[in-house]
Amino acid sequence: MKLSERIVNGLLRAFFRICFKIDRSELKNVPMEGPLLMMVNHTSNLEGPMLYEFLQPRKLHAMAKQELWENTFMAYLMETWGSIPVDRENMGRATMDACFKVLDQNHILAIAPEGTRSKDGTLQQGKGGVAFIAHKKNVPMIPVAVMGFEKTKANMKRLRRTVISIKVGKPFEIIQKGGRIDAETRQKLADEIMLYLAALMSEEKRGYYRGKPIEFTLTQTIT
Repeated sequence: MKLSERIVNGLLRAFFRICFKIDRSELKNVPMEGPLLMMVNHTSNLEGPMLYEFLQPRKLHAMAKQELWENTFMAYLMETWGSIPVDRENMGRATMDACFKVLDQNHILAIAPEGTRSKDGTLQQGKGGVAFIAHKKNVPMIPVAVMGFEKTKANMKRLRRTVISIKVGKPFEIIQKGGRIDAETRQKLADEIMLYLAALMSEEKRGYYRGKPIEFTLTQTIT
């Protein structure tokens, strides 16, 4: 690890410890080897950096909106963390290749299936693009629900540390191996992936999936 990266990571770790009270106990349930798709709910730009920092030495790369690269400082941080820029309207071939490369290197690829940030901390509907990556690479997936970041702004005004809860579910995989899946099936698979996140959250936090049965027909947990 380069000296500049060590300095950035040290400052990042200090930032999280000073500004937040993070329950990291369930991160021990994340497999420490092999390729892994980490499905994370999205309420802040801080989920990726936090997981990157506290899962070390496990290598994690997060997908992030390409607009972050428009700022010189943010672009430096994104490159330091090995983040992958993505056009949220059109996930191009270069983005897919970068995602596949991460998994081929047996690292973690962190994805927010919702695609866009939730302002109120509740789940939005998952996007079909995440299902394409999951089906194409056929690697284990794991749901990680991060809760609390949506309260950061209000707590900072009151000079309070924000309590962050991290829930980690069991690894799961797609049942159908190989072949192709159509757009309708991709969306069904994306919704099923989101249900794994919903299962880790209280009913009022489930948003789009509130009241929907937690049932799985396209995927199965890995024993």
